[in-house]
Amino acid sequence: MKRMFKYLMITVLSASVFFYSCETTELEDLASPNALSADLADVDLLLNSIQLNYLSAMGNMHGTSAPLARIQYMFGRNYYENFSSGTASSMWSSLYSGMLPDIEAIESQNGEDNLLAFHLGISKTMAAHVMMGLVDFVGDVPWSQANNPSEYANPMVDDDADVYEAAFAMLDEAETYLLAAGGGDDMFYGGNADNWMKLVNTLRMRYHLTVGNYAAALAQDGIIATTADDLQFNYGTQELQPNTRHPYYNSNYADAGTSSYMSSWLMDLMDGDETEWYGAPVAYPGLGNEEDGAAQRAVQSDDPRRRYYFYRQNWITPGQSGMLFAFDAGPYVWPLSWGGNSEDTEDAVRLQCSLQQQPFHLEFTPDGNPDTGMIGRWCSNFLGYWGRMHGNDEGTPPDQFYRTTFGVYPAGGSFDNQPDIPNYDNYGSLSATGTAIKGAVGLGNGGQGAGIWPIHLASYSHFMKAEAAMWLGDAATAATMMEAGMNLSFEKVLSFGSLDPDADSNYFATATEVSDFVAMKIAEFNAAPSSSSLDGFGWPTEKDKLDLLGEQYFVAMFGGANDAWNFMRRTGYPRTLTRGIMDNAEAGPFPRTGTYPSSEISANPNILQRQDNATQVFWDNGTTNPAN
Repeated sequence: MKRMFKYLMITVLSASVFFYSCETTELEDLASPNALSADLADVDLLLNSIQLNYLSAMGNMHGTSAPLARIQYMFGRNYYENFSSGTASSMWSSLYSGMLPDIEAIESQNGEDNLLAFHLGISKTMAAHVMMGLVDFVGDVPWSQANNPSEYANPMVDDDADVYEAAFAMLDEAETYLLAAGGGDDMFYGGNADNWMKLVNTLRMRYHLTVGNYAAALAQDGIIATTADDLQFNYGTQELQPNTRHPYYNSNYADAGTSSYMSSWLMDLMDGDETEWYGAPVAYPGLGNEEDGAAQRAVQSDDPRRRYYFYRQNWITPGQSGMLFAFDAGPYVWPLSWGGNSEDTEDAVRLQCSLQQQPFHLEFTPDGNPDTGMIGRWCSNFLGYWGRMHGNDEGTPPDQFYRTTFGVYPAGGSFDNQPDIPNYDNYGSLSATGTAIKGAVGLGNGGQGAGIWPIHLASYSHFMKAEAAMWLGDAATAATMMEAGMNLSFEKVLSFGSLDPDADSNYFATATEVSDFVAMKIAEFNAAPSSSSLDGFGWPTEKDKLDLLGEQYFVAMFGGANDAWNFMRRTGYPRTLTRGIMDNAEAGPFPRTGTYPSSEISANPNILQRQDNATQVFWDNGTTNPAN
């Protein structure tokens, strides 16, 4: 049963596109076991269907939350157009058309002996998670009249707070079943009821944090707390019949090159401070050994996870300067006239913004052009990190073998072996357009797609507790939880380096590099003020504690950012997020919720579509992030 379900699930998800704002997976056309009468439906197939729908809903949450939080790139300049009827369409259909009727069918077969306690325990846990997520994303939704078509053909919506309470109560039901269950079989925890119980408690913590019960959130125990507890879906390496690889791998490791753009903001946050880099080469190994993969990380502010998250296909982006060992000396800061300039028509085609003036609203901000004369992160990043700015809606130029793409974590792609400072003498010809030194993406490269879909990792739990501690004014506990969250994130991410047989272990992050980086961030947190003012452009005059906490939480959520949008709406942080290539008038109001699925509006006259995305969920106090 497990193998059959695994192939079914991966076949569907591999064809799905989770990584652009409101694109979602529609499941209405799948053959469903609940087409049978409840007493005839196979309970294992019903459970498979519930898990399939759960994973689809989690992908929907990530696909909306990650681009809003700048963890992944957002295409499109207007928030309402980007996050309209697709904001929760997969969650909606997964819950109402799939999970709830399938759970009802399993309940009808459970009987007095409670033989299906495991099935019901994990199913209700997953359903409660989706219910809370659906409320978070669209507010008032049907519940009391839902899935009772004989009496309510067109169910009315319930108050969002009531649905949240119903989801919380469902967790109690799930616990009762799980405590009675001896175990079973599932695609996430392999039938371990104890791990599912940890998810129940984690969702309770999530509930308390969301509704403002901060002491309860901080005190919640029995949660997902170690990497062994992580809730994730594991992908395989099979390409055909069925395709079992990570959907990001399918889209970005192909003969035609990569299809996705990485978030310029996240890469800029992780690649360190430029001024440090240009002062760092004195600490580098001797000339001539860079091609051997000698350690190249001499800048403390760059994040050791970056080579695992991102795979660079070039050493320099148009309009940016770069560092280069050449002529038996150096390193040199290579001038803008090589690797990108206004006279290079090939660069203009690949990166049009390299020939454009920066948007006026970004002048004198961290998003704009720096004093060095380079273009600035609104267009591209240094060190060869080639992504896109939040809101960029330009077409796709011929840059599929130049732009940065997903790395070995979480997509099972390639580990980035590229030296940060290339050696011209030993690497041979570097083209003026910045051709990749270590090779472009290709089918079968790296980990061959054997990545994961993170749903809730242990690192997330600790960041949530850190936030709760901050609300309670307990900065010391927040620092402890933040440090634990960062260490768990590193433990998770660094374990993926071995997936790529071509990874150069000389570039793997060392224990010292990790501990130094974590210690630096915790020291920054401890030294930062509890709050700081904004300058005339809306940027913090200095990062405060929640800025630093939010940044590290968002970095840890790469690939599984289900709750990033919630964090932004609860706290208004981090205020250091990129402002976007569009100004506020063009972008429109930042979404507080999405709108209802268009298919539901067409079918149910009792649900009226919203004309904007300004409606606040019951727990949303309206805190505004200045980046929006």
